[in-house]
Amino acid sequence: MSNGPGTGPFPYRLKWERILRNNRFRMLLAAYTLSQFSEGMTQTSLTWIAFRSSHNHIGLVATIGLLQTLIPFFIILPAGYLADRFPAPPLLAGVNLFKGATYALIPLISLLEPISRTSILSIVILTAILSSFFIPAFGAMLPSLVPADGIKKANGWILIFGQGGYLLGPLTAGILLFHLEAPWLILISGSCFALSAVLMILVPSLPSGQLYGQAPVSTPSKMHWSAVKKDLSQILLLFRQRPNMILAILTLGVYGAVNAPLPVLFPLMATEVFRMNKGFYTILAGSYFSGAFLAGLTIIRLSGTPPLKLIAGGLGLAGLSLTAVSLTSSPWTGPLAFVLSGAGLAIIQPLVNEWLQKEVPRPLLGLAFSLTWLLFLMASLTGIRGGSFLAEKVGLHPLLAGTGTGLFLLSGVLLLSTYLLKSVSKRNN
Repeated sequence: MSNGPGTGPFPYRLKWERILRNNRFRMLLAAYTLSQFSEGMTQTSLTWIAFRSSHNHIGLVATIGLLQTLIPFFIILPAGYLADRFPAPPLLAGVNLFKGATYALIPLISLLEPISRTSILSIVILTAILSSFFIPAFGAMLPSLVPADGIKKANGWILIFGQGGYLLGPLTAGILLFHLEAPWLILISGSCFALSAVLMILVPSLPSGQLYGQAPVSTPSKMHWSAVKKDLSQILLLFRQRPNMILAILTLGVYGAVNAPLPVLFPLMATEVFRMNKGFYTILAGSYFSGAFLAGLTIIRLSGTPPLKLIAGGLGLAGLSLTAVSLTSSPWTGPLAFVLSGAGLAIIQPLVNEWLQKEVPRPLLGLAFSLTWLLFLMASLTGIRGGSFLAEKVGLHPLLAGTGTGLFLLSGVLLLSTYLLKSVSKRNN
């Protein structure tokens, strides 16, 4: 006979898995995982097509990466505003359906003529515009599917399954490239986008603006710049009233600045830091991105811990790990260090998401996500530029040591700030 949740030889099992018994959330998780799988597979195939069509030069590949970052930077705020005005499942389904159909143009074009640079860039621009709607709509959707006390764990599972799908996509593409041409792989990934759209539209949805267990909130569907500015003012006022939230959002910028240049620098690290061949960079990259699984499990297991303490711990872990890489340069400890640094940094985004989903009213949530992601994109662009410049000027060892030390010190500052803000809050009360 059961003694209830949280008892017996596996005391945390039922608590961990309770959120997975939510049918709405399970459907959303399946759709998101398939969407991320499709994204990873498409990016791998598209990179290969761009590399081969430009005669084994990386110029076109770099242009694609730049466009996929710059375009959301310019339109993510209006995308977030519109995401607050429409039901999320149809919007997300439409985004993935049109992305799949757009990518499917590549194999059709390849049947008629060699794929040109213009064709590739046109498709990249269109899909980047569509992708700008996904993040704010997806983030704003979660509070309507799970209760408030389950949002943190839900974000942890989303990180685990989403990262798993995204890593499985390139692996599948790499295997299939031995048997199929890259354009036909994109047709497969486009079909997976369409299937994820079907799953997304099947997610039982609440009316736009309605939270889990609350009454619906009506919002105007038309977009006016005066209304956008008014909503932005309300969000900024909300942030000002919550200093802890501002600190958490700023750490998202730190995450973007450190995370963005690392994939670019991994090939250099393989040869200059670890003295291995260039293929070793795939082990480093895989280790770093696998850290997201550890981050997700940490969020689920320590769901009762205040978010800023978890973020501070993650920054400290990442700082120590990157410093260890600069000091040891061992090919044996390097992958482990990057697993830990990846986990420490990946923990930031789900916790910031959870904070927004709990504190920001639903009619403003999509725009709030867009605002924080604007900061993330700005920091990412700065990090890519600054990281490449510093790697060339000062070298990788000093860059890794400086970044690691900075993250560790920032962790201490964050903990101290948390304590001071708590003390001030107690005195005011």
